[in-house]
Amino acid sequence: MATRVDTPIRERKILSEILISGVGPAPIDPPPANDAGGNNSEAGQPARGIEALEPRVREKGSTSSTAAPDISVIIPTFNRGSVVAAAVESVLTQTYTDYEIIVVDDGSTDDTAERLAPYLPYVRYLYQANRGVSAARNRGVGAARGEWVSFLDSDDLFHPTKLEVQRHALRVLGDEFGACFTNCAYTGHPALARTAFEESGVVISGEFGALADPLKYHLGKPACFYLQSMMVRRDLLRRLNGFDEAMVVVDDTDLIFRLGLVARFCIVAAPLVSIDRTPSRARLTDIFSDTGDRAVLYSMRMFEKWLALPELTDGETRDMVRSALRHAYYTLSIRSLYGCQFGNAARYLRKVRELDESYASLASTLLSRATRKLLRRFRPN
Repeated sequence: MATRVDTPIRERKILSEILISGVGPAPIDPPPANDAGGNNSEAGQPARGIEALEPRVREKGSTSSTAAPDISVIIPTFNRGSVVAAAVESVLTQTYTDYEIIVVDDGSTDDTAERLAPYLPYVRYLYQANRGVSAARNRGVGAARGEWVSFLDSDDLFHPTKLEVQRHALRVLGDEFGACFTNCAYTGHPALARTAFEESGVVISGEFGALADPLKYHLGKPACFYLQSMMVRRDLLRRLNGFDEAMVVVDDTDLIFRLGLVARFCIVAAPLVSIDRTPSRARLTDIFSDTGDRAVLYSMRMFEKWLALPELTDGETRDMVRSALRHAYYTLSIRSLYGCQFGNAARYLRKVRELDESYASLASTLLSRATRKLLRRFRPN
């Protein structure tokens, strides 16, 4: 299938950490007794219940089968008892049935275990002490038996044909493709009426096809690729050492970038994942997120890490990463100046110079950004 891409050459502010860790399996620990004080009162998508599902789903078979499935679907969760069952059901009702479901409970203290109990014949439930979403995803990858891996956040939903359409696309396009992404629709936010591909400018002719220069889109804004829509070879995840467990946010952004350096991507035009964007509901990654200077530091360290990757040889992509890194250095230097941390400010400005920024350009940019910051501070409400 042919594709047409209009590459966005725009910076994207990405928050992340750098350290890479492995994805080996860990022992399965039993969940603790339910903590009544951790009850989750968030409103979520209601599950229908296992008895209400189609008979073919209830007869699909248990997790005790010795045959390895084609696809492993990994659902990390933390205190999402009100919505996790609906996420599981969206997988159980897939038209493609050669899969396993692995739910990794990252130390929930609400009723997650009780909500999942009716689904245990069809779900592998792994509990671990709270370590963050990256560690939960790596735990799932380490336990996965499928050749292919898909991820689903516990407050999002697969559409019924998601797995089937992706496997069909990958079979048609061939073994050279290591990952496939579908389009995504947003729910819970009236301002997000367009799909992810519409927002990011991706145009595809046909139902699916190859995407040239995917990292240009990945570095663009708004987001094009979501982990919830990805299907990826398990061996590629292990080759990359999985998700960076030091990240407090956007571990998925980092992994997809590194994946884009070693594998070809294909995309599916249809929005086959619903992503919850209800403003009042915190997402799993938000729980471990950081704000202020630390958030910019995560961004800076991620970009520095990317530039050190030997696989990053494309000049245009390197320039985009360098531009985003330069932006982070300037932001930190200005914040340091306002906080009278002159040593830190000088250190970040030296880093700007190391990116071949001239003194004249450095002074001009610093003055311009500082002036804008002052104007914002004193602008009348």
